[in-house]
Amino acid sequence: MSLNNEVDYSIIICTYNPDQVVFQRCLNAVKALDLDDFRTEVILVDNNSKTRISESGYIQSFIENVSNSKIITVTKQGLNHARMAGILESKGKEIIFFDDDNEPEADYLRALNFLHISYPHVGAWGPGNIDVDFLSAVEPHLLNESKQAFQDRHESNITYSNQRSWQSCYPFGTGLSIRKDYCLEYIEGVKAGIFTLSDRKGNELSSGGDTQMVFFLISKGASAGVAPSLSITHIVPAKRTKFEYLKRLTYGTSVCYSTCLSEVFPEELERIESHLVRPEKFNVKILKKMFLLLFNGKVEKTLAVVSYIGAVNGDYLALKRPVPSLASWALKKLKAK
Repeated sequence: MSLNNEVDYSIIICTYNPDQVVFQRCLNAVKALDLDDFRTEVILVDNNSKTRISESGYIQSFIENVSNSKIITVTKQGLNHARMAGILESKGKEIIFFDDDNEPEADYLRALNFLHISYPHVGAWGPGNIDVDFLSAVEPHLLNESKQAFQDRHESNITYSNQRSWQSCYPFGTGLSIRKDYCLEYIEGVKAGIFTLSDRKGNELSSGGDTQMVFFLISKGASAGVAPSLSITHIVPAKRTKFEYLKRLTYGTSVCYSTCLSEVFPEELERIESHLVRPEKFNVKILKKMFLLLFNGKVEKTLAVVSYIGAVNGDYLALKRPVPSLASWALKKLKAK
């Protein structure tokens, strides 16, 4: 039976060298989703894992037991490439992106369907409730920053916006749902070289692809938001709560923002130019911040410095200018890149 024009929701899960304990929880949750009368499909995208996921027994069991599910392999490294391949393979009207460490609540589709019916002008939704489940104890001084880094979120109201800058109500990539027509238009922009962010690439913690998708639909006049009825658990293994990982994640998130925004809204380049921290001033600020860390090297202070350097570096990259060399020195010292 052809699924063309017969699927309501296409669930796309991209993975690279998945942790079995984590990924199995994700797949079990997807398998347990209350489908009601929704027509769904599940596409697992193997983004060039060292061992093909099709060779794993628990993943094969999922494919055999979940209707309209399949595996596709994308050898070009980068989460955005994997997502685009999944979109092009999909047949749904709505796309849902679950990461391989996401565990959606059983009523996720029903809640999402209510939102689509009630708020047709909102083109992207994400979970208003994200619980972070650390699989091992987190060092106390890293706990708050780890929760924030992994998108711990607990909203009490449905909120959405269409502002051309990042809003607190905009959804993260975790559990992100976007109308397929916007996804297809975005892919055309990637093919045309307008959008260049690759998102996570192998073990590199680059970012921005999902944010850019949200900004793209904003540019088309739609809104984006979150709802407390959409709940998900973000499963975090021990290796991702190390200080070095948090620093790399912070840098990868902050450095992409200006490129992400300006590729969708080119007029933003003028604003970025007008606010650019000139090399001499940037170097002085970096030295001052690094010196102060010698006396107060607390986690939040260190991550704030990493975020600052990433944001300013991002401005230079968006303007296609060389990043001041002192920034690279500082990032190396901080082990943030």
